[in-house]
Amino acid sequence: MERRPTWLWPNLLSLDAPLVAVAWMWMFAKAWRVIWYPNTLYLLLAGVVWGIYVTDRLMDSRVRQPEAAGGTPRHRFHGAHGRFFGVAVAMVSVGCLVLLGSLPPSLWLHGSFVLLFVMGYFLLVFLQDGGGVSYLKNIMAGLAFAYGTTVGLHFYRPSSNLFGLLISPEVLVYAVLCMLNITAIDYWEMAGRSRDRDEKGSYELMLTLLLIVLAAFALLLAVRADEYTKPFYYAVMIAAAALQVVNRMRSRFSPNALRVLADVAMVLPLPLFAIQTPPH
Repeated sequence: MERRPTWLWPNLLSLDAPLVAVAWMWMFAKAWRVIWYPNTLYLLLAGVVWGIYVTDRLMDSRVRQPEAAGGTPRHRFHGAHGRFFGVAVAMVSVGCLVLLGSLPPSLWLHGSFVLLFVMGYFLLVFLQDGGGVSYLKNIMAGLAFAYGTTVGLHFYRPSSNLFGLLISPEVLVYAVLCMLNITAIDYWEMAGRSRDRDEKGSYELMLTLLLIVLAAFALLLAVRADEYTKPFYYAVMIAAAALQVVNRMRSRFSPNALRVLADVAMVLPLPLFAIQTPPH
């Protein structure tokens, strides 16, 4: 039986994405000074994100035939234990419906648009040919993750409205960070399969430029931000910098380690953010 390192298990069990989502939801709550919101939002967010990620990996493991398409350990693991994950997703879905039923119906309407991004993502998954980086799919995934992370919390902001959420600079910057996180993993996997040194270099350079643009834009927003949202933009910059460090050192790590490090980069700013953010 294949031995799996301890640090890989959160990725194999699809727990990495829910942890990232919950961490950033907490940071959004501090940055937006949302005084009260039900703690069940964290459970609901974690359950929904986990269910979507597991469903995506089950689809990949069955539709794309991961062994023939260079599938990752997480896809092979989900494929080998598909029945267990299918039952678990059904149970978690029921739990999420119960949690959703405890929340105001107006919140359901407020967050229903996120389903459009999720459905758009899965449609693109069906249409992809697996021949390269699907930027449109990554954009859709980044938007779904960012708005899904924030929509419930934003509902409890004073004078909350859907248009304000859609144009929120914090959400949009976070969405770009999510897109680059997903794209980074694609780049690293393609660079790992390529034998062309120039092609490998082009992936590293492209990701570097995109991360620099994101960090520069976050810095510009931080300069104009108040004392509560300024640490949030610094957190985006730290995550972008961490992704760039991994990008530069990627040849030292295995593909599995790179996927885990991409998630670590997303939660790395959490302690510093907690220190920098003033109390409500």
